[in-house]
Amino acid sequence: MKTLENRILSFDNWEQPWTFRELVFQDKTLSDNELNLFNEIWTKGGAFELWNDYDLVLGCKASHSFIAENYNLADKAIANIVRALSYEWK
Repeated sequence: MKTLENRILSFDNWEQPWTFRELVFQDKTLSDNELNLFNEIWTKGGAFELWNDYDLVLGCKASHSFIAENYNLADKAIANIVRALSYEWK
């Protein structure tokens, strides 16, 4: 989990936020379990039910809260995931 978290935290190319997910998935140091976990977090954190509000900020808050309650990740790692997800919902 720490390797996955470090990879998430290493992303800094916010000029191209759509590259975030691929950066994680292309990391050869991550195990299949870590990649599956990331995919689960991405999918569940990006669920329509969390983002279907008219206000993107509310979607970010709902997604952040969901991930924090269900996965053991640092707050900054969660923030990076939510930030990347938000670009998909804009």
